[in-house]
Amino acid sequence: MIWTPLTVIMFLLSAFGLALMLFTAPKAYRINRMTSQATMEQKYALEKEFYLLSTVVWVILLSRIVASGLFWVTNESLISLIPGAMCQFGVYQAGTPYSWIANGVKLVAFLVYGIWLSLDFINRRSKGTALMPSLARLFILLLPLLFLDMIMDLAFYYVLNPVVVPCCRIVFSAVSQLPCPYCFIFHDAPAFLVVIASYGISVALVVWGFAVRHYTKNNRDAEGEGMLLIRRFVTFALGFAVIGTIALVPAILQVLGSGAFFH
Repeated sequence: MIWTPLTVIMFLLSAFGLALMLFTAPKAYRINRMTSQATMEQKYALEKEFYLLSTVVWVILLSRIVASGLFWVTNESLISLIPGAMCQFGVYQAGTPYSWIANGVKLVAFLVYGIWLSLDFINRRSKGTALMPSLARLFILLLPLLFLDMIMDLAFYYVLNPVVVPCCRIVFSAVSQLPCPYCFIFHDAPAFLVVIASYGISVALVVWGFAVRHYTKNNRDAEGEGMLLIRRFVTFALGFAVIGTIALVPAILQVLGSGAFFH
């Protein structure tokens, strides 16, 4: 492992998340199993237990979202420590295969985490705990993804060593039709970061809106809050789509100026 402040933080975030997950998983399973047949008194006790569960899950998921952002920052900081690496592609090669899996999992995890947080936001603003059974069940389904997200981070940074890797300009040679995607986005045309992030968030908001509609459409207590949140999602999705479209202009100018697609 290459010890830097950022890799240590990533390591600690994953270990912290795993510890909290072991605490919350049995509680979510118990709530999911008992809710349908619980008496009024038992439901009240389960609701109190769920509020604790919900708070801990917020901490876990928000820490994973922070970890997703730090993942890119950390890998960028490691480029100079990997012999032969000219961009994040080299760092990924040094940590293969865990690096690639961790990156893919994070893209999916961002969407799924957002669904749970959106539904819990509605649940907190609705009468009673309208979505408690759905949230407990969804968290149980989320556990494998959550576990994989944290384990891949731990594995990646644990096996990462300053080994010599081939430069990306060798892998993406002059005969390649495309440039190295990491050099292209982070160095040749960084404005595409704004384009990708804006369109990505816009798509995520739309997905979250569909998920909210699915889980609240037949729930009288949560449907009103669900519709309010969907309207906000649509507004923000349009806003981010506009930002992404505007950012395309400087991004294209950067591509033309760098000659990234011309060998």
